[in-house]
Amino acid sequence: MKWQIVTGRARIIAAPSAVWQWVAQPRGWVSWIPKIEDVVPYTLDAPGPGWRFRIAYRMQKRARLAEAELIEFEPGRRLVCRTTGGDLKPGGEILETYTLEADEDTTVLTHAIDLSGSRMPLIARAAAVVLNGMFNANARLGHVANLKQLIEDGLPPPLSR
Repeated sequence: MKWQIVTGRARIIAAPSAVWQWVAQPRGWVSWIPKIEDVVPYTLDAPGPGWRFRIAYRMQKRARLAEAELIEFEPGRRLVCRTTGGDLKPGGEILETYTLEADEDTTVLTHAIDLSGSRMPLIARAAAVVLNGMFNANARLGHVANLKQLIEDGLPPPLSR
């Protein structure tokens, strides 16, 4: 079974460079990803490959802390974030990938989660894949739709305001 879930896909009326300004700034993710409550970088450097941060997210009633690192950072094209800790078993990791594809005057933004290294119980991973297939088969749910709305409404990225 494939353990990658496409949680969101949206055609955004903006150039990849404009979409990238939002995707490439983890400190601004709080404004468009509802499950994230806070992002605290370990350095003041600009995000890039190897950039590490602590992330507070809320999946249920209480916030969880996790460690995160940008392991791929291709401006205007692709960002991969590895998350460890939080609710994951020791040694487990989740990879989240944002892919941007230029298409005439729009950008197709796709968000995918790879659970293969999560160390989640097999039944939990299978349930996540099946439920995503049942309730989000067209990948229109989730935070990518939030970002589409913000960009198309003309809001500047949070860190440029």
